[in-house]
Amino acid sequence: MKILKENIDVAMKRGLADIVLKNASIINVYTQEIEVQDIAIKHDMIVGIGDYQGKKELDCSNLYVAPGFIDSHVHIESAMVVPELFSQLLIKKGVTTVIADPHEIANVMGIKGIKMMFKNSEKAKNDIYFMLPSCVPAVDFEDNGAFLNAKKLRKLYHSEKVLGLGEVMDVNAVATNNDEMLKKIVDAKKANKNIDGHAPKVNLNELNAYLCSGINTDHECTDVDEALEKVKYGMYVLMREGSQARDLTNLVKGVNEKNYQRFLFCTDDRHIEDLVEAGSIDNCIRLAIKAGLDPIKAYTIASLNAANCFGLKDRGAIAPGKKADLVIFDNLEALNIEQVIKNGQFIKDNFHFDKVKVKKALNLKPIAKSLFKTNPTGNLVNVIKVLPKSLYTKKVQKTVSEITSFNKIAVIERHKRTGKSFTGYIEGLGLKDCAIAQTIAHDSHNIVVCGSNDDDMMLAVNSLIKMGGGIVFCSQGKVLESVSLPIGGIISSIEPMVLYDKMTKLNKMAHDYGVEEGIDPYITLSFMALPVIPEIKITARGLFYYPQFKFISLYE
Repeated sequence: MKILKENIDVAMKRGLADIVLKNASIINVYTQEIEVQDIAIKHDMIVGIGDYQGKKELDCSNLYVAPGFIDSHVHIESAMVVPELFSQLLIKKGVTTVIADPHEIANVMGIKGIKMMFKNSEKAKNDIYFMLPSCVPAVDFEDNGAFLNAKKLRKLYHSEKVLGLGEVMDVNAVATNNDEMLKKIVDAKKANKNIDGHAPKVNLNELNAYLCSGINTDHECTDVDEALEKVKYGMYVLMREGSQARDLTNLVKGVNEKNYQRFLFCTDDRHIEDLVEAGSIDNCIRLAIKAGLDPIKAYTIASLNAANCFGLKDRGAIAPGKKADLVIFDNLEALNIEQVIKNGQFIKDNFHFDKVKVKKALNLKPIAKSLFKTNPTGNLVNVIKVLPKSLYTKKVQKTVSEITSFNKIAVIERHKRTGKSFTGYIEGLGLKDCAIAQTIAHDSHNIVVCGSNDDDMMLAVNSLIKMGGGIVFCSQGKVLESVSLPIGGIISSIEPMVLYDKMTKLNKMAHDYGVEEGIDPYITLSFMALPVIPEIKITARGLFYYPQFKFISLYE
């Protein structure tokens, strides 16, 4: 009551605001206009727009102020840092709210991993909400570290941090009335929560089934026609700009005056080096404007649209009664951020964090070189072809003699000592005289290794096992660089800029050893083991062909 009275007094000009942004060019996401006014802030709330005085005043003449940005779908684990550190990277980019899906750590550590993310996010500089992982494992034939059924997830809906059920990537389970999947969906609906989708290239019948189940978002569109069809049927389309999947510039061409309220921005999977160098949702805004989108609509998509989609009624606009989450900048197109205000407080530029202690992440013995031996049983080989700036792949066939110049790729189960592994071939990475191994391999996060020769591949994997998880780069029998990721084999709690320096070195090294520009080798490798993304992928059980939703032979 006391705070409410104080807010009303300031709104009525019977008291001073804590902060007043004077003469600000306010981006009004309701009217799609820019208006010059003062913004009065008391406690953590905007209490007035007009002409105000405050205890602290900032002259914003010739400066724009936008509502804080919202990332509508992201896997924090892909930045390889804990939520506390992730938030400190993003708050400087104007991202004041994050909607995260912790299904990466859940696939490794289960409920314990989710709760660890919840707890660590309490120290965040921005607000981090979570969507509960719907597909752990991604499909029932995966070899991951945990299994989350509806009963286990149901207990987490009471948390105020939970906004809903995360991306339902097993479209087939929905379309075929899989009881366990439908239980998860029903539980989310009973709790009055959102349900996120993941539905690349579905047909109309599948889309209808998906929508009638209550799923209302999708971040897997790669072309305008697909996006417009989903919007037409009532979905929110999340335009993704990740480290490898860069769909925004293409999708934004479909945004217009009639449908812009159905589009959101998201980053999905974004490496730390891209966050530091290019940004997050701020980068999405710049790219959208550069591609021709009206700037005010870009800022609306980044704020109000996401708030409306996820029921965050207290944010997403600059108006009395809304959270004082604000971004102050000097150029509408360039978006050069000068100040960020979160909950009525100016953000200071510094890092602080506590190290997170976890148990050993890998459970397997050192491997032998013979693991990578393939025995031809036919004249043709099914090869995974990498597509630049995409998570999609193509199935191509080569002769046995042609594949001698291709990289090998293998996935090795690392959670339960099952001994499962499979080796195939990949075109488009172009590694020469080297090998990369990592424990980041969506979504089960087994070991994925790729290289030009079996010796370096063996060394990379065994070095990774000894290290306890992370990324290893080898050449000519030597480990040239590595990153330790002890939390589940996918996350670190070291200072972000130390991690950034290591990843920058690893990226340069990969390109020096043959990887072409436009391909992030580590993000690309991490998605080669995810069978729910078209067209062909590799798991510890074999080659998986998405169009037929079944495993296929390496040789034909």
